[in-house]
This record gives sequence, structure tokens and C-alpha cells, in this order.
Amino acid sequence: MTDDTPPGGTTARDRLEMHLAQALTRAESTTVRRHIEAALQECRALPPTPLVECPLCRRVGLLERIRNHDCTHQYDG
Repeated sequence: MTDDTPPGGTTARDRLEMHLAQALTRAESTTVRRHIEAALQECRALPPTPLVECPLCRRVGLLERIRNHDCTHQYDG
């Protein structure tokens, strides 16, 4: 994976790769295995997720983490 794992959790990309890898181990059909292998390769080839900055506290992280973090600053504008 190219994304850094945030403290205390995994990224959406990490979870996607995990689910695809698990599906690959359970697939019985050769055709299904080929499709899952292709999806896993595409997942691993995705560009890194850009980091964003909280406009209030300037904390930097993945969008999904910044969107849900406990910001201790209040918006003054």
C-alpha cells in the first residue's frame, strides 16, 4: 500500500485490499480468481491518497481522518 496507516486505524484502501485478498483465498472459480486478482492489482496500482490540512488546527492527514478528527479549535470566521 502507498497510504500511511493513521494511528489507531486503517485506510479505506487498506480495507479494500484486505477484502480483495480474502476474497481471492475463498474463490473457487478460476474465472472469479482472475477477476479478483485483476482488481487487487488495480487497487495496488492506485496513486497515493493526498493528505489534507484542517483549516482550523492545521493538523495534516488523510481526508477521511481529518474530516472525523476531534478538532480542539473553534472556527472564528
